[in-house]
Amino acid sequence: MRKTIGLSAALLLFASVLSAQVWLEIGPKAMMGMTGLANANINGDTNHDSSLGFATSLGGAANLSIGERHGLSFELLRANYSHSMTYRGDAAGNRTINMEWESLDMYLLYRYIRPNGAFAEIGGKSTGIFAAQQSYGTNWEDAKGAYADRYFSGCFGVGGFVTANRVLTVKTGLRAEYAFTDLMSEEGQAANYPAYYSNYENYAETFPFRLGFYLEVTFGVGGVAQAECGARGVLFGTAY
Repeated sequence: MRKTIGLSAALLLFASVLSAQVWLEIGPKAMMGMTGLANANINGDTNHDSSLGFATSLGGAANLSIGERHGLSFELLRANYSHSMTYRGDAAGNRTINMEWESLDMYLLYRYIRPNGAFAEIGGKSTGIFAAQQSYGTNWEDAKGAYADRYFSGCFGVGGFVTANRVLTVKTGLRAEYAFTDLMSEEGQAANYPAYYSNYENYAETFPFRLGFYLEVTFGVGGVAQAECGARGVLFGTAY
């Protein structure tokens, strides 16, 4: 019985998708905002003070709209992340630890769009790290080997359409991200990164998080997309 109900629901969903207008939009996207790290050892250590870092991303987005209310967004962004801490456990005095890594971020998100142009989005992100460096005081080192090749995050955001017409659509929003896999590689874990200078009894995983503001400009591909984009509701500006 449960299988029959589940199959029926899946068929109804598939039929609704087939009957809805489907169109594609592509264009550039930029995001910036605050970053941080969740690490049980560092966050619970009175010798450490952490500061929020900064991240920027630039790349492109491809949005597949399914009717007026639903959409899938695929994004490919090159990103730069930073984080800093102060360590007071060094006998020679306080030391600043800076962490920086560069990555290629891939997002896949589902969007639910309201008639007034507001939307909510939820999905995931894969972050592929291709460069990393870390400092202890004024001494910088190449830390790529200590950082994971890839980590994964969950994402949730809200936003809205600023303007829409037959040529382009402008969207803006806020997005929160939290990693659920470790920022450090097996090599980094063995050396107790990012706090390799401390003598913690047990290793603790490091989970990056981020809160970012983004701007997205997309262009409808084909006549259906241009007609549908121009008919959308917007939070600000004008739809025409």
